[in-house]
Amino acid sequence: MFAIIYLLGTFIADLLKSRRRLEVENLFLRHQLNIILKRPPQRLRLRGSDRALMVRMTRLWPSLLALARVVQPATILRWHRAGFRTLLALEIPRSARKTQNRA
Repeated sequence: MFAIIYLLGTFIADLLKSRRRLEVENLFLRHQLNIILKRPPQRLRLRGSDRALMVRMTRLWPSLLALARVVQPATILRWHRAGFRTLLALEIPRSARKTQNRA
């Protein structure tokens, strides 16, 4: 429920943002995607031009720092496993499933 309210709140906030602000935000996010989609080796290596562009943009628009998320692959795997553990804990026990199927 909280996620839906948060999503609606961010949608309304986005409607109130200026067009220029949304274009800059899109540019920043696209640049991050381009960096990630370069098929990096084991460790992502940013070039000097990537760093320079990000520094310039965050100095001009400091609120863009909230958009930058650096997450390690191990963190994503840990979140994924925790989600499955939660899902399995909430599932109907096997014995209850067998009795429902017989009915």
